[in-house]
Amino acid sequence: MIDESNPAGRLHKILSHAKNQKDQDKVRAVWATVLDIEQDEVTVTKAVVELYSLSNEIQSLIKMNNQLNHELYLKSFNQINRAFFPLNLGASWNSVKTHLTDEALTRLQFCAEQLSTFYTEDTLSEEDLAEIVKKTEALFEAVFNSSLPDVLRLSLLEEVERLRNSISMYRIKGAKGLKEALQGTVGAVLANQDELKDAAAQNPEVLRRLGELIDKLDSFTARALKLKRMVTKPIRYVLEKVTDADLSDGDYEQEADA
Repeated sequence: MIDESNPAGRLHKILSHAKNQKDQDKVRAVWATVLDIEQDEVTVTKAVVELYSLSNEIQSLIKMNNQLNHELYLKSFNQINRAFFPLNLGASWNSVKTHLTDEALTRLQFCAEQLSTFYTEDTLSEEDLAEIVKKTEALFEAVFNSSLPDVLRLSLLEEVERLRNSISMYRIKGAKGLKEALQGTVGAVLANQDELKDAAAQNPEVLRRLGELIDKLDSFTARALKLKRMVTKPIRYVLEKVTDADLSDGDYEQEADA
């Protein structure tokens, strides 16, 4: 069974699904279906760029193991990357599908098997993903309808959009992408803590929802990546003062083999 929690496993799952799509479908429609994203050109293009980045990440991880025959494991990646670029979203899928050969997917499966020996990541359940989406959308609405100063409001909306993008790209980037977005959000809160404190009385819903979402994402990404929680005591103290949220204690570390 392929470990779909590591980068190679995720890419294998995505490309296997894509390989089974109908030849006559348009490239745009196939990627949108496989990745569960909107069919607009910008969104699909961004997603395909992320797939290319995922391919490069896998190759870098394989090269870290000097005991492996790199040429053997990585032989098919040039062919796989031709499924991503050149990107013609209006073309028929059969023009892309030819690059996703059984041999290429088998080599990718071998990569996933090797990565599973040192790279593990818990997968976000559909229920957890739905909850994060719900909390993110609720925060967006609260910020959008708030009386926050325009500059602060725009800054928070940008961070929410960053979180939205990381959620939509979760099938590609996994928990690592969520953590990167979370780091940006926590940084924005810390950078604007004085302004947020001043606005807290008139906008308690925004601050409460912001704190809850940060706590939820921090809890999941720490568990998934088997790392310490990012919101440790000093940061948690500031966030609680700013957001008036009761954040759970960040002082723990999950064992790498848990």
